[in-house]
Amino acid sequence: MKEFDKLVNIVKTLRGENGCEWDKKQTLESMKRYILEEIYELIESINKNDINEIKEEIGDILMHMVFLSRIAEENGWFDIKDALNTINNKLIYRHPHVFGDKKVDSVEDILKNWEELKKQQKKEREYILDGIPNAMPPLRRSIKIQEKISRLGIDFKDIYSIINKIDEELNEVKESFKQGNKDSIKGEIGDLFFVLTRLALYLEIDPEDAIEKTNIKVIKRFKYIEDKLKKENKDITEAGFEELNKIWEESK
Repeated sequence: MKEFDKLVNIVKTLRGENGCEWDKKQTLESMKRYILEEIYELIESINKNDINEIKEEIGDILMHMVFLSRIAEENGWFDIKDALNTINNKLIYRHPHVFGDKKVDSVEDILKNWEELKKQQKKEREYILDGIPNAMPPLRRSIKIQEKISRLGIDFKDIYSIINKIDEELNEVKESFKQGNKDSIKGEIGDLFFVLTRLALYLEIDPEDAIEKTNIKVIKRFKYIEDKLKKENKDITEAGFEELNKIWEESK
């Protein structure tokens, strides 16, 4: 594809002798923060359903992948073609029900096959939960852990057993609080978060989407409070709890 080849050549020029000094000094390590920023920007554009922004952010991410591959090529590790061949081969291997004669009856079968094929490819992974990145945000990591466990059939029998477990974990948080042990409280709150994540997944709700919905709601209500106080020539830092709580309830 000529457009892709053009991008490869642009990045090569930027990293070349007469290229950009900033681009030339970048490394795999230094690029991590920029890659993460671009991913978040793409997610934001998807959340807004802004098609033009989505197109732009996809382009930015593509550029970063080409950029990383260029750094690798300069070090003699691999080039962009090697990376593309790797993903092409992986997709074909992991989809035998599409590119082969494997028969499946459901999405669950597809996911189980995917995990089994991944296990065959990643023989260096000794345990089932190996391969879940330590650098992944904790909530997303919890989701991945629970998805893998659930596919093995290790799960709560129904939603009520999950709710009962939430009640149990909440009581343990209260008990730890009474004891005043900070480490114990943190551990119990972590357990509570883990089971709440399980509840969301059981209901086919993305826990991150759920908490983000609340974030947006809180921001909207807080802006309402600030706007109301500004109209009354009041500073939010000077308002008392009762007044703030009253406006908060009004914002609902």
